[in-house]
Amino acid sequence: MNRRVRLAAAAWALAVSLACAPRGRPAGDFPLDGAGGTLEADTRTLCALGPRVTGSGACARAEELAAARFRESGLAVRLEPWDWPSRPPGAAIPRNVVAELPGRDRPDEIVLLAAHLDTVALSPGANDDAVNAALVLGVARALRAAGPARRTLRFVLFTGEEEKLLGSRAYVKAHASELGSHVLAVVYDLGSARTLGFYLNGRKQELRALYTRALPARAAWRSLFGLYTLWAGADSFSFVEAGVPALTAYQDLGPYRAVYHSEKDTVETVDFAASRANAALAAALVNGVANDRQPALHRMAPGEIASLLARNGIPAP
Repeated sequence: MNRRVRLAAAAWALAVSLACAPRGRPAGDFPLDGAGGTLEADTRTLCALGPRVTGSGACARAEELAAARFRESGLAVRLEPWDWPSRPPGAAIPRNVVAELPGRDRPDEIVLLAAHLDTVALSPGANDDAVNAALVLGVARALRAAGPARRTLRFVLFTGEEEKLLGSRAYVKAHASELGSHVLAVVYDLGSARTLGFYLNGRKQELRALYTRALPARAAWRSLFGLYTLWAGADSFSFVEAGVPALTAYQDLGPYRAVYHSEKDTVETVDFAASRANAALAAALVNGVANDRQPALHRMAPGEIASLLARNGIPAP
């Protein structure tokens, strides 16, 4: 066999081997499947603090614990204090825990993932919302390891959710100057069961298109449905009121309602397998949005916000 023939045969063999090699998932997809790796341990640690009523010592310890977890993952962290007129005498000033991964190309544009640390009195709050606070911690850890996205990723653990969303409303007020740069807020607050879809909070086609672009690699995720209604009972609503695009994870509500705001909301009732899957989805979603090459969605003007709220029977703030 002469040299030209040998080279042609080698090239053909290489082409065949590449064509027949097993095809993995696109880069950046499967590494994020481990985002829930520390979810159970972090959930148990938070619940061991007991009920975390906003302003209590247990809630303050949860704030410090969350900040420490973010720092261990290599993120810059801020504890942002806020106050409210009816704070009980002797209660501590609560703080929102804010961690950030700066973007490489568009650092001024922000994709936010959030849950809340606080509970109602007497409840360990495993499903509402320790497991999703742990989800946010795990997603932050996984995305820090994956490297910077085009846009900035911000992770927030609110306090005051059980006090009529006061913590997230304080965040919106404190960050008013940069709300126009918030590309999307994603909030998990409906338990530990598997994610069935997302409330689109009035943005319908825009958010469905963004969601589809953000998750091109996994058909099962892309097929999750969107609820066109507006969910007013989670911290995502504070962003909706401010005109920021927001997705609220819609989970199977049966297990959540069975223990809602009660002493029964313990770690034994948490579906950790489903929650780990939720963490992988959340990580891929916010990472996909942070890397989306399309222009960011616009922030709604006051008139648009008033019209959206009116259509859903909600008084304007």
